[in-house]
This record gives sequence, C-alpha cells and structure tokens, in this order.
Amino acid sequence: MKTNIYTVFLCSLFFTAVGSTALHAQEMPSKKKDLEAAYTAHTTEISTLKEKNSQLEAKISNLEADIRKLGYEKEGLLEDLNSLDNQLLELKKSETSLKAALTETQNELEINKGINMQLKSMLSSLTAAQQANGDPNATQTSVTQLNGNNVPYYLGSFMGTAPESVVKDENGKDMVINGQKIKTPPIAHTFTFTPDQKVMLEQVNEHDQSVKQLAGTYQVIQDDAQHYEISCTVNDGSDISLTYTISIDKASQTTRCSLSNQTPFELLKNTLVENIGQITTE
Repeated sequence: MKTNIYTVFLCSLFFTAVGSTALHAQEMPSKKKDLEAAYTAHTTEISTLKEKNSQLEAKISNLEADIRKLGYEKEGLLEDLNSLDNQLLELKKSETSLKAALTETQNELEINKGINMQLKSMLSSLTAAQQANGDPNATQTSVTQLNGNNVPYYLGSFMGTAPESVVKDENGKDMVINGQKIKTPPIAHTFTFTPDQKVMLEQVNEHDQSVKQLAGTYQVIQDDAQHYEISCTVNDGSDISLTYTISIDKASQTTRCSLSNQTPFELLKNTLVENIGQITTE
C-alpha cells in the first residue's frame, strides 16, 4: 500500500515537471516575437525621426539662404537710399541755384521795367510841356536849358523810395486795428518837374509792382542861398490829393521828400534827364 502511494506521488511530480517545462517552452517564442515587434517599431520610429530631422535641416538651410538673401537686399536698399539722398541733396542745390537765378532775373526785369517806366514818364512830361508851349522844338530847347548853368537844380527828374512805415492818424499817433499797426509798403517815387510849374509823379509798390500815375503842380516856396523848398500837390484824378514838400540843399544837392504823417526819404537826381537833350521828338 505504501509502495503504491509513493509511486503515485512520484508520477505526479514527474507529470508536473513535464507540464511546467512544456509551458515555459511555449512562453519563450511569445516574448521573442514581442521583442522583435518592439525592435521593428523602434527602428521604424528612428527612421521617421531621421526623415523629420532631414526635413528640418532642409528648412533651416532654406531659412539661412533666405536670411542671406534678405541681407543682400537690405544692403542694396541702403545703397539705393543713400543714392536717393545724394540725388535729393543735388536737387536741393539745383533748386537753390535756380531760385537765386530766378530772383536775380526778376530783379533785373523789375529794374528794366522801372527804367522803362521812368523814361516813358519823362518823355510824357516833356511832350506835355512841348504841347503846352505850342513849339515843336520846345522839348529840345527846354532840355538844352536844363543843361545850362542858369537852370534851377530842381528841374528834371528825382527818384527815391519811401520805406515801409506805420500809418499815422490826424494826431500823429500810430494807427492800430485789432492790435496790429497799419503799415504802408515801400513805394518807389519818381518826381518830374517841368519849367511850367507842373509835376508828374509815378509811384511803384515794391511788394506787388503795381504802378500809379499822379499829376499836379508845384510851387517854390523858398529859394535862398542855402536851399530850395518846393511844395507840390498831386492826385490821380480822384478827390484825394497828396501834398509833398521837397527840400534841396544847394551846396550838397541833398534832396529830401516828406509827406504829412510819414517818414521823410531821400531823393536822387536822375542823371538820365541831364542827357535827355540827346533825344529828339518829331
């Protein structure tokens, strides 16, 4: 009985060992497959990462190329900007030069215009004097007399510019409107005195170059060894008349002109009148 029990126990141990060995043999192939599958997945993942890395490197390379290209373009734009700045400076210099030339030309034109107007004014006054005398040779004769020693210095043409000044009221005070003083622009004056006590006055506004022609008569109110004093009244055909006082120092031939409530200014004898006798009229 004991023998059978022991035999059965041994048989049980044998079959248990055999079963365990068989089970272990079945588990090993399964783990190998799992490892192979994990290795394959890992290899695939590494390959994918390498491909992505290559793509990133290509993008980085492209970006670096773009950066270099932008750098070149920036340098080109800076060069273009510097070139444009230089061109702008040259244009400004040219503009300044052209403005100066234009101003000079305008000044020359204004001077020529003024001379032409003065000549016309003198010829007109001389023609008027000739017609008043009724003698066709009166112009030549009167001009010849102007060059003589016995002719008064005040006969002929005098030129001067009244400076910009503040307008005075009847009490001699500055006129003010809205807190601003009223000023007159500088006015160029050309007086022409004829032997028949007539005077012509041409005024040129130096701001807008407008011209006004006035005419009237004059009177010598003082004539002594030292000076002349002449009062002349002129108008432009309106009801308003202007009365100027001309003072001439005989020794220095200094001539000053004054108008009520305005700053006096100096006049100069127009030397063209001294040579006007060379001009003949028909």
